[in-house]
Formats: sequence, C-alpha cells, structure tokens
Amino acid sequence: MSNACIYTGAVFHKRFSPKPHELTYKVFSMLADLDELEALSKSRKYFSLNRFNLVSFHETDYGNPDRDPNVSLKNHLLGLLGENGINANLVERIQVLAYPRLFGFAFNPLTVYFCYGVDEEHIAIIYEVRNTFSERHNYIFKVPAGSRFSAPHNADKCFHVSPFFDRQGTYHFTLTEPVEDISISINYKKADEPRLKACFKGERQDFSDRILLASSLKTPFMTLKVIGGILFEALRLKLKGLQVFRHPEKHDYQSSPAHLSINQQEVHKDPS
Repeated sequence: MSNACIYTGAVFHKRFSPKPHELTYKVFSMLADLDELEALSKSRKYFSLNRFNLVSFHETDYGNPDRDPNVSLKNHLLGLLGENGINANLVERIQVLAYPRLFGFAFNPLTVYFCYGVDEEHIAIIYEVRNTFSERHNYIFKVPAGSRFSAPHNADKCFHVSPFFDRQGTYHFTLTEPVEDISISINYKKADEPRLKACFKGERQDFSDRILLASSLKTPFMTLKVIGGILFEALRLKLKGLQVFRHPEKHDYQSSPAHLSINQQEVHKDPS
C-alpha cells in the first residue's frame, strides 16, 4: 500500500522586524517514500520520476547538486546522515515533503525529509534549504531516543536566504507529524527578538491521477509563483527602505545540526 499523498494548503510568511510585512499563497506539496517513487511513476498517468510529465519528481533537484549522478537521492541522504553522526543503518525508509515539478519546473525553498527506523521509530529530520542563488544547506535534527519528529528543536542560522536578514540568529522548528494534516513552522529570532515566521499547513489528499490533475490545474504556475513571489516581495521590502545584506561568498553544500529545544532537553535529561 502506498504511503504517498498530496497536501493542499497555504504558505504564510510574516516579518516582524525591521518593518512588518506578510504574505500568503496557496500551494500543494507531495509526500512520498523515496523507495516508492518508481512504482508511483509506473502506476500514475500524470506523475513521472526523473522525466517530464504534468507532475514529476527529479532526484537531481534535491541533495548535493554536485554528487555522482549514479548515486540515488536516498543513498546520498543516508551518507549525509552518517557524515553528521547519525547511524544510517537504523534508517528503514525516508519520506520526502517537497514541491514537485509542474510542467517541468520546480523551486523548493524548503524540502523536508523524515527518516524512519524499525517500527516507525523517528530517527532524524533533514531540512534542505535552498536560496535563489541555487545554493543549498541542510539543518539536521537527530531525534533523541524515545522522542518524535514533533519535539521542538532549533538551529543556529548560517545560510544566506533573504537579502533583508544577515546570517545571525536562530531558527525554531515546530511541526506536526505527516498524517491527515501537516503543519511546519519556522520562527526566526535574533537576540530573542522575533524577526520572521514562516509556516505551511496542508490537508491530506490521495496521490491519485484525479488529485494530481486537479491540483495542477488549480495552481498551474505554483512553482513559478513561488520564485516570482520571492522576487516581487523583495522589491516591495526594498521600497519600504529595508537594509539589504549582500550575498556573501559562495556557500558550498554543507550541513549543520539542529538541537532539541531547552525545555525539551529537560524532559530527556538522564535522571542519574
């Protein structure tokens, strides 16, 4: 039985500082096990893996863009976990939450990978962040034993995304597990002051040809709208007089850790 689904919903961004600004736009994301993408490609008329279709998923859109093309996305991610102190042998399956290509085009500011172990144990989350300079960075949360993906966690910001923020501060991640609904929120703070909140909320639908066709027709230019919206909103913010932080030196593909939030660390502290 396939675990794949479509989440239809909206992305919401709210800037708190230095000047208030917010936006909302409708999107849909796909969630699927990396191991089932080939079977989905064979069983769905409007979905393909690594080739053009109305909706498609190309593995080269994700992970290290300079990796060996013969290395699958799953094996690349397993290697990435190992490089960051996580036992990849514990991982049974990886689910990806991402915007698929529509009519051959996709832009994913954020791709989320849920890494599961035996008996659906929650092993790790990989947040793959991409900017408009085609650079990528991973924030990796190693889930503590006995905890779950939904445990609040945070990471030091170290990647240039918006030209109106520098690379200092902290991301605070909260999410619900991907079942009937999904919610992913990232709160960006600097010196404990809120700067930005970004969230996606979606409702689950079947990964069927009917839903793929309907979702594509409702939002045919979704991925173009995402990057177009980024550029348009950047212009609006510049006109508001916000300081622009220039793009720094080229950011090589790399990863940094996310950690359990302080109040959660107390819950998991060894009583001895």
